Amino acid sequence: MGRWYSASDMRILIVDDEKNLRSSLTTSLGGGGFDVLEADTGGDAVESVRRESPELVLLDTRLPDMDGLEVLRQIRRIDRDVLVIVTTADGGVDCAVEAMKLGAMNCIPKPYDLERIGSLVGHAAESVRLRQEARHAQHLKVGHRESDRLVLGNSRSMLSIVEIIEKVAASKASTILIEGENGTGKELVAKAIHFLSRDRNGPWVDVNVANLPENLIESELFGHEKGAFTDARARKRGLAEIAAGGTLFLDEIGEMPLHLQAKILKVIESKIFRRLGGVVDLRVDARIIAATNRDLRKLASDGGFREDLYFRLQVIPIRVPPLRERVSDILLLAQFFVEQFNRELSKNVKGFSAEAGALLLRYAWPGNVRELRNVIERIMILEAHELILAEHLPAEILVRGEWVGTGQIPTGMETPAFAAVPLSTVERYHILETLVWAQGNKTKASKALGISRQTLREKLKQYEKNGQTV
Repeated sequence: MGRWYSASDMRILIVDDEKNLRSSLTTSLGGGGFDVLEADTGGDAVESVRRESPELVLLDTRLPDMDGLEVLRQIRRIDRDVLVIVTTADGGVDCAVEAMKLGAMNCIPKPYDLERIGSLVGHAAESVRLRQEARHAQHLKVGHRESDRLVLGNSRSMLSIVEIIEKVAASKASTILIEGENGTGKELVAKAIHFLSRDRNGPWVDVNVANLPENLIESELFGHEKGAFTDARARKRGLAEIAAGGTLFLDEIGEMPLHLQAKILKVIESKIFRRLGGVVDLRVDARIIAATNRDLRKLASDGGFREDLYFRLQVIPIRVPPLRERVSDILLLAQFFVEQFNRELSKNVKGFSAEAGALLLRYAWPGNVRELRNVIERIMILEAHELILAEHLPAEILVRGEWVGTGQIPTGMETPAFAAVPLSTVERYHILETLVWAQGNKTKASKALGISRQTLREKLKQYEKNGQTV
């Protein structure tokens, strides 16, 4: 039987009163490495879920003691996280819509072949694996609250960064340079260093150099004495002074004017500075972490950044790779954000359909982790489904190509190429989701879809004929 990935110890409960069918599924799935349980009645199924806590239930709708959808309702009250694939011999589209409303991840007509069951079980196992990885992946603390946690990923490059973060945090290293594209998580890496260090209880002072007017940067960083300039009516402590005993984070350091770069270099080397208009030397007692989305080496060679400051900053360099260079982290991070927004929005989204997951992996993510987080947040606010499906994704993710989000079309291509997702597939999912939204009301659904009720009926009949209920 085909599987999307190697089976783990996922426990599966098969609920069906046909003994031969249960036996066949048990043999096939057990041979695939899964732990398989059986139940022939709805009552036994509910008790098994309560006692054995399976991760996946294959649930037939026709049972001797109760309706399968009622079993689904009771299962949901016991365990909201369990995945359920509903099988039906006569329920058709209406049954599928009701099952999806109750939180089933899929509904398939009987008879079915073992290859299809194997594929669906594989998708479910992948979803379970991602949820477990997201919950148990190495978390780094990035704040004072217990919930302030950061998951960078499990790719080799990110595990290497985690190791560097832990070593730097435990050291007395006073200057660190973090490089990476916008949205890769440079500030979170810096926060992880701060909150893992012995100075975690000291202040975290964040300065975005690009957002400060050039004539105010020096005053903001170093403060000023009363009368230092026209509007200096009182003494002001600078951020370098406020950060004493903690961390001063200089974001977008590549945007700092050259004349101020010389002062920053002197401060880093001597640990001494003066307020504007001041005559007293003050000591910098803070770790300085700088970050940039620019190539500082190239900028320095072009005269836009001081070479001596560049080499002083990069005593300990950390490069955060873009998301497209660590594809293996995409679904883990996406699932982590699902879990995060489940807590924040009081939702119970399980994960992603196979099609949605494939599209997330194929997309180039020009906005990196920040873009991924925003996409997941938007979907979970707007959608009510317990699985994120392909049609929930924004249009740009459905379009394949490295130029997505950049406005540029690759050389030699005059028209965009589209992802290998047939329009009929997107249409089918959208129609079925609209039916769920309309609570099975075909008139309401057809109006929302902008098609006639007759057209909707014909499409649903075609889906049933092709075994494509969902």
